Amino acid sequence: MAKFIGIYGGTFDPIHLGHLTAASAVQKEIGLDEVRMVLSANPPHRIAPVLSAEQRFSLLKLAVSESPSLVADSCEMERSGPSYMVDTLSDFRRKYPNDSLVLVLGMEAFNGLMSWHRWEELIKLTHIVVTDRAGFDNQFEAAVKSYITPFLTKDKSQLKQQTHGKIYCQSVKPLDISATQIRQRIKDKKTVKEMLTSQCLDVINKNSFYR
Repeated sequence: MAKFIGIYGGTFDPIHLGHLTAASAVQKEIGLDEVRMVLSANPPHRIAPVLSAEQRFSLLKLAVSESPSLVADSCEMERSGPSYMVDTLSDFRRKYPNDSLVLVLGMEAFNGLMSWHRWEELIKLTHIVVTDRAGFDNQFEAAVKSYITPFLTKDKSQLKQQTHGKIYCQSVKPLDISATQIRQRIKDKKTVKEMLTSQCLDVINKNSFYR
């Protein structure tokens, strides 16, 4: 039986309620069987994470433990070198040749797609669902606008009917929370109680992470 799998990648330094809310909203709206929360072990496009991949993954597992449709995925920790999404999707495609894959990206990340490693190959491996993000104007930039036209669909049922090749826009109401903001608040000894799951907050406090 073919599955309908979402892939939500992130550095998760740390995983927060903004990530969880957006992933759960897309899962419900699109009708995905599950969303794999893929930890970016060695993110190539940004400065090195504060916590190790193992520390970030232990928080990720805790954070999704109460959400049956979200799954912590360590596949990028099992590969050496930079964590490129195209390699992750190629691995998924090999493992699940008949499943429909959906890469979930915020508008901001999607607008930067053309800077990604072998970005043109992504649409041959997966569908892409682009989500709105709080605090942004949620407009496609001119360069990506011309690229997406042949793949864009307004019919989300096509995502399940085909294994890859479509781009769909899903508006969600993500919380306006960022990991950068959380790290800074912890450093400044300010509360982050409303931004993290209670289990993650306990571990962060116990280990003095981000202090």
